[in-house]
Amino acid sequence: INPDTPETLPISMRLAFMSGHVRAGLALYRAGELEMAAPHLLHPVSEMHASERAGLLALGFQPELFENVSRSVEDAKPFSEIESLLEEVERHLVTLREKAGGDPAAILAFLMRKTIDEYTIAITDGQITDLGEYQDAYGFCIVAREVASSLPEPKKELVSEKLEALGALWLQGPLPVINPTPVDAIADSAEKIMLHL
Repeated sequence: INPDTPETLPISMRLAFMSGHVRAGLALYRAGELEMAAPHLLHPVSEMHASERAGLLALGFQPELFENVSRSVEDAKPFSEIESLLEEVERHLVTLREKAGGDPAAILAFLMRKTIDEYTIAITDGQITDLGEYQDAYGFCIVAREVASSLPEPKKELVSEKLEALGALWLQGPLPVINPTPVDAIADSAEKIMLHL
């Protein structure tokens, strides 16, 4: 059994995982890439990922927020029209993560492992062959930066700096590029972050 399947993960890690997908979607929506954004933004309410939502309603999870985003994507509403809704989604996820608690170092280690896993799947022979996984890995990196703010100093500053550098390895954020950063460079950077947790 994969120890990182949603059913076996603590709720704090499931939320971090879900947040990574949404963060990737929000960045893509902001970039005007609605079609690319859609599957990421729908992740929290899709039937396929229902097991990840177990226990979230008790924390105050509001699926209607994500359903509203889904409709906005379908209606191809420009970012400027739904900026406040997307900001509300971001705040909602942060609030849920705060309620779920968990050890920030353990959540960060989980996100770094997921970043390596998904980036490795995304790249074949130096090219992006699975764009969704490439974007998810980027989303996990963004959420990791948010989680790092809960670490004690001086660890917080050190890890935050390293996460900033890791995020910069996606040369255009979640958008596809012709020459993506090699898998080894992402894995090496993520593994070094884990050593500091």
